[in-house]
Amino acid sequence: MKIGDIHTEKIKITAEKIQQFGTFSEDFNPIHFDDKAAQAHGFPRRIAHGMASAAFFSKIIAQTFPGPGSVYLGQTLKFSAPVFIDETLTFKLEVIAQKEGKPIFTLKTEAYGEDQTLKISGEAVIKAAV
Repeated sequence: MKIGDIHTEKIKITAEKIQQFGTFSEDFNPIHFDDKAAQAHGFPRRIAHGMASAAFFSKIIAQTFPGPGSVYLGQTLKFSAPVFIDETLTFKLEVIAQKEGKPIFTLKTEAYGEDQTLKISGEAVIKAAV
């Protein structure tokens, strides 16, 4: 990894993934599971948990960029727009800094909706596997 490296990956946020996240986290807020509840809160249909969508940054870091053996040291998140069930997000990770002499990197983390709307942004600090 080096400063300026960019990785993008598309992931579909399915109803099954939202159900699994709800079961794991015990977050059964009706806006994630019922269209009428979501509409009552101003959304056109049910939305994904923000943390369920953001969890895919972890998947990418652990499996692809940089890959197995990498360790999360920190993550900031800002949720700018709702993620809808069955929406495909484009996750973009960019190396923006490296701790001198160490395999510790700061990544700009972003997720965009199908219409290119920024949905999630933040920064991750990771230790890459050596």
